[in-house]
Amino acid sequence: MIAMAQQQYIKHLYEKEECSIAEISRRVGVNWRTAAKYAKKDDWNKPIQQTKRRQPVMEPFLDIVDTWLMEDMLKPRKERRTAASIHRQLVKEHGFQGSDRTVRAYVSFRKKELYAEAQEKYLRLEHPPGRAQVDFGTSHMVWDGALREIKYLAFSFPYSNAGFCIPLPCENTECLLYAMIRVFEWIGGVPPEIWFDNLSAAVASVGKGEQRELTETFRRFMLHYRFEAKFCNASKGNEKGHVENKVGYTRRNWLIPYPTVSSYEELTAELYRLALEDMQRPHYEKKVTIAELWEEDKKALLPLPTIPFEPVRFETARVNKYGQVQFHGEVYSVPSAQIGERVLLKLWWDRVEVFSRNEERLASLPRRYTLKTQPIDWKGYFRIFIRKPRGARHATMYRFLPEQVRQYLEECDPAQYQERLKFIHTLLEEGFTIEAIAQALEEATKCQAYHALDSALIRHKLYRITFPDTPLEILNETYTPDSVRRYTPEIKAYDRLVPQAARKGGELRGQAIVEGAM
Repeated sequence: MIAMAQQQYIKHLYEKEECSIAEISRRVGVNWRTAAKYAKKDDWNKPIQQTKRRQPVMEPFLDIVDTWLMEDMLKPRKERRTAASIHRQLVKEHGFQGSDRTVRAYVSFRKKELYAEAQEKYLRLEHPPGRAQVDFGTSHMVWDGALREIKYLAFSFPYSNAGFCIPLPCENTECLLYAMIRVFEWIGGVPPEIWFDNLSAAVASVGKGEQRELTETFRRFMLHYRFEAKFCNASKGNEKGHVENKVGYTRRNWLIPYPTVSSYEELTAELYRLALEDMQRPHYEKKVTIAELWEEDKKALLPLPTIPFEPVRFETARVNKYGQVQFHGEVYSVPSAQIGERVLLKLWWDRVEVFSRNEERLASLPRRYTLKTQPIDWKGYFRIFIRKPRGARHATMYRFLPEQVRQYLEECDPAQYQERLKFIHTLLEEGFTIEAIAQALEEATKCQAYHALDSALIRHKLYRITFPDTPLEILNETYTPDSVRRYTPEIKAYDRLVPQAARKGGELRGQAIVEGAM
């Protein structure tokens, strides 16, 4: 922080002499961000220092919040919850009546302070309406019961602070152009100027200064929509700091907790709804809603072209002896093509169209992107569960446990619940997978009810599932005396004890059998 005299001088230059931020930065000898901070500062009240204290209203929710914070430590830093999102989740899922300030104080005032300092690194410059910034982000979603990594394109408008988000399977050219077109259609126009990082989907090579060699497809896309593309200097992503913040804001507020979806289209529709809903909040600085400012942004947009642009890329490939074509690690079967024939591939973001040399379409196939599966650290999560058993059911990942494991944990009285959490954690510590444990529970249930499952039986089933070809070790017990161990009973001796029963059970019964057969 600079001295108060310098702050006053900066304010004087800005208000009285009408100097620009760049001029103030040069004359005072401070960073332009610092100059902008004090030149545009309106509130000079001294803030009240808050102290960390626990509130009675938080008491019933302490285990839940502790669980969330500890499980966040298992995630990448960029996917951890903020105090504000924790408050919203408590209100939405658990009927929390306390204030946002109460939650923030419990989570940590220092954490809030550090986050605010980080945000101040990217003080907003004056941006004219209609200008936009674009960047990719990474998050996760639950797809077909598995945790998978996805990409998403964040599209932000610094003037109004409006933003949109499109989920994608990849960061290639086809995905970038498809997502941008979707946003253009949503907003009914094209930003006249868009800022980008030096992403490979648009930039083929980076030269000195502002020299950029763009990909041929992206250059045609720019000409079609008539916008001007601006690119950050190498390693200077903060030059488009607004969208950098929007990438994080989108992840924290729209993509955490992880959404459960069955298609990209489903998630895209939900993210569009959240983007419109988000516009109803006040602008962080201009004291009016984002929606009001967004109307000014829309007035500055270029009209959409009348002819739609096809966001595609073309490749050629030769059909191998198996009737397949390959490119960039993707393999597609084209049985209608001739072996050895060279075909043209028209690559969309979600499909591949195969054409013959005569431009006859041979096939249209779904694009085989690989959704990267993220392994779930169940050992780490159960370590948290046994420390905070009352909060376990409220953990984000608890609902993704296999059904058999959840039933085993929940179909018992509260006294047994913690013991079963410890038992599952012990099995995980011993190296067994959660899938094998679920299968062992399913097989053991066929022998006993869930409420009466014996841990020895579960271990036996788990061992046979994990090591199906390993014979069980011979039981070498030493308690039985040798005289008993080597004794061979004489069965006829028992017949002599009850001669009539022997006669009935032997001779008479045999006679009856013979007579019946006759």
